[in-house]
Amino acid sequence: MKKIFFLPLSIIFFFSTGLMAYADDPLTGDNIQHFMNAMKPLKKLGEKHDIGNSDHTAAAAMSGHEFTPMTNSLKEIKAHKAYGEFQSIIKSAGFSSAEQWANIGDRIMRAYMSLKITAEMTPERKKIIQKSIQEIKKNEYLTPTVKEQLLKSMNQSLLIPNSSDKADTDMLKPYLTKLDQLFEEVE
Repeated sequence: MKKIFFLPLSIIFFFSTGLMAYADDPLTGDNIQHFMNAMKPLKKLGEKHDIGNSDHTAAAAMSGHEFTPMTNSLKEIKAHKAYGEFQSIIKSAGFSSAEQWANIGDRIMRAYMSLKITAEMTPERKKIIQKSIQEIKKNEYLTPTVKEQLLKSMNQSLLIPNSSDKADTDMLKPYLTKLDQLFEEVE
């Protein structure tokens, strides 16, 4: 039951304002490994200093028209007293700068979300989304703006296999199981 609700919510969150095209160099195995190397130490730093536990953190992952959770986390950490420790962690993990960590992290998170959602996009899930679209259209309690945003997101979700940066998702595929494990460990 939890997964049934997670998929539509993830889709809405991920696609609520559309995807951007990314012209960065493709992700490399080193980029992904550096990101994974930083995950546990950053989790410990966050727990030590109570960083990233504010109510706005999840909503802030959407910045304008992009899904940029690491960039938004970076904005928060730069203003925090633990920024020096943060820089040490990411440099030890293999990043040259905080901005590089944020850029690579955002790309990994977009590719990860795309792969996870695509993997769960079974014919049954598509039917659930299509049914949700019909229910949203009929819902008289939603404002026209909210209804339009939800419908746009749900319709975009049906196009997921063709909407993400293919080079990034292809590079991330071999690391998916390891990332799943790491995300569970740092939850």
